[in-house]
Amino acid sequence: MLSSAKEMNLAYKIFISYSTKDKDIAGELKRSFEDYDVIECFIAHDDIVHGSEWEKEILDKLQVARYFMPLQTDNLTQSYWCQQESGIAYAKGIKIIPLIPDDGGTEPVGFYAKYQGFKIKVNDLRMSVKLWLIKEGIIQQDNSEELEKRMIIFSSSDSWSEAAENTRSLLELEECFVLGDVLRILDIAISNDQIWCSYAAKPILKKLFVKYATHIPREKIEKFL
Repeated sequence: MLSSAKEMNLAYKIFISYSTKDKDIAGELKRSFEDYDVIECFIAHDDIVHGSEWEKEILDKLQVARYFMPLQTDNLTQSYWCQQESGIAYAKGIKIIPLIPDDGGTEPVGFYAKYQGFKIKVNDLRMSVKLWLIKEGIIQQDNSEELEKRMIIFSSSDSWSEAAENTRSLLELEECFVLGDVLRILDIAISNDQIWCSYAAKPILKKLFVKYATHIPREKIEKFL
C-alpha cells in the first residue's frame, strides 16, 4: 500500500494566521488546502487539543511551517497574537503569503508589508486555493483552464435542459477532478435551483457524488440526494 505524503511527513506545511473573528474563513481554507494530499495545514482552533499548552503548539507548528499565510482583514491587524506570529515567521525566514479576501480584505502591514498578497474569493475558496497551488507549482495545471471555464458555465445554468447539457460537458473532464473540484460542484448544484431540479442532470451528479461519499460532509450529500 502506498503511503500518503502526510504519512511520510513530506507534505507542504502551511500555517494560517487569523483572528478568531475570521475562524470560519480560516476553517474553510484549511479544508480546501487539505483536499490535496500534499498539504498539511494548521489553524489553531481546529488543531490545538483542548487542555494542551497552546503557546508551545503554535511555536512548534511555526518551527516546521514552510508557508506562513496571514488572513488579511482588519481583525488580523488588531490581534496581538497574530502580530506575534508574524514576527516569529519573519524572523525564522518562513515564506510569507498574505491571503487577501475579496470581501473585507486589507493590504499586508507590519513585518510582511513588502510581500505580495494573494487575493482569495470568500465565496469560492476552493478555487482560490487551487489557483495558488498551481501558481506555486505544487500541483500541475493539466486542464485547469478548461475545467474552470466549464465550471463557470455549469454554475450559470439557467434552465433544466441547460443544466443537463452543462453537467455532461463538465463530467467529460472527470479524470482531472480532485476532491476540491467535486466539493465545489456539489456546492454549485445545491445553490442552483435549475441544476437541483433537473431530472436529467441529477442522476449524473448523484453518480459522481456517490464515488466520493466518504469524503463529502454527510449533511451536504443528503441535501442533494
